[in-house]
Amino acid sequence: WERLEFPAGVLSVLFGLPPVAWKAWKTIRRCEYDANCMMVTAAIGALALGEWDEAASVAFLFSISEFLEARASDKARNALMTIVQLRPEHANLIHPETKEIVVVPADRVPVGSLISVRTGDTLPADGVVVEGTSQIDESSLTGESVPVQKKINETVSGGGINVGSTQLVVRTTTSVENSAVSRLIRLVEEAQANRSPTEKTIDGFARVYTPAVVFAALLLCTIPWLWGQEVGRQWTLNGLIIIVIACPCALAISTPVTYSAALAATAQRGIVVKGGATLETLGGVSTVLVDKTGTLTEGKFKLRHLEEIDG
Repeated sequence: WERLEFPAGVLSVLFGLPPVAWKAWKTIRRCEYDANCMMVTAAIGALALGEWDEAASVAFLFSISEFLEARASDKARNALMTIVQLRPEHANLIHPETKEIVVVPADRVPVGSLISVRTGDTLPADGVVVEGTSQIDESSLTGESVPVQKKINETVSGGGINVGSTQLVVRTTTSVENSAVSRLIRLVEEAQANRSPTEKTIDGFARVYTPAVVFAALLLCTIPWLWGQEVGRQWTLNGLIIIVIACPCALAISTPVTYSAALAATAQRGIVVKGGATLETLGGVSTVLVDKTGTLTEGKFKLRHLEEIDG
């Protein structure tokens, strides 16, 4: 192992450290010092002391944590993309003069135009039914699992899917950007941007805690050298260890990723939670009252027990 210690340590740092070093460089350019900077400092310090296995451990373990963070962020982003996909890219516009169906980009459908919504099509915008009767699946918007029967002069919402067997002709009352599904997407995006009290507290703590840890480690890495090389080397290693074990990255990274994933996941199920503060409040809820059939039930009744009475 002693022969492999040097090449293994250097290779681990060369492969694992560059992405972290790039993030650290961008942070330093903003005159800040975060977890990435701390890990780069620890890895470079370990290399300078010839502690190749320590440098490899820092680079490897932090690279794993970066991978897990990216994976969690991707899941939150994919959940939001699933909501975005509720908004169709194209619409079947009925030409006002020839009455022919023209496929156009959904964002170019003007207010007041007629669109054809065939079986399986998604409504690109809110509107009023002017022809046909069919069932619309609005579960992605309302959470209602039972399709809703829509007929002439009834309103429909963008993002709903025609699951019936009849084509609907709808006159749009909003643009695609102002439809129900677009408002849902904006609400989710705004909710993810709104930080909860916990996130603010952790960020404030990290801004004070990180410089304090770095300053304490700096003292350990410099002052003991006055008592000799051996003592200085040992305490420099201790200072670098403090930087690694005292890094607040677990708190600083996990909290916003958790909130983003939770907000996107609830919206994907038809529930819009307006920010991390509301999400925290829901954690203390002990009783929930539901007054609509279809939210928790299927609206299909079954006979479970039959008891005959003589007489």
